[in-house]
Amino acid sequence: MAQAITIHIPDTLYDQLKRTAELSQRSIDMIVAHSLSHSIAPLLEDIPAEYQADVYPLLEMDETALQAEARRIFPTDRWSTYEALLEKKKEGRLTEKEHAKLDALRREADVLMFRKAYAAVLLKRRGSHPPSIHELPAVS
Repeated sequence: MAQAITIHIPDTLYDQLKRTAELSQRSIDMIVAHSLSHSIAPLLEDIPAEYQADVYPLLEMDETALQAEARRIFPTDRWSTYEALLEKKKEGRLTEKEHAKLDALRREADVLMFRKAYAAVLLKRRGSHPPSIHELPAVS
């Protein structure tokens, strides 16, 4: 289903839309809808509710900050602790304090993953390129 709206744009922009539509043999409506779909930030509703507040600040970041966010890595020492706690959990030897630590580390890793992914989406939507696998920092 499509919705109709009325917007007021400068004549020069309308002329540009009209010419683009003619050259691409598509309607102005299609050109505008396509442009909007690539310029509006993806909805935070696509991210689980418990992580939305952690991801929301990325909407205000510039390209440099988003690039830095996309390059962040989970600290090696915390990753080692996380893996050790997971192993202990498999063995059924996790204390209540360790269980809480494991949950905190899991959430920290999840937040990092959602932020990195959202940063990459925002970069792409803004016409930039997220870092390639070869541009990401090496994990030590």
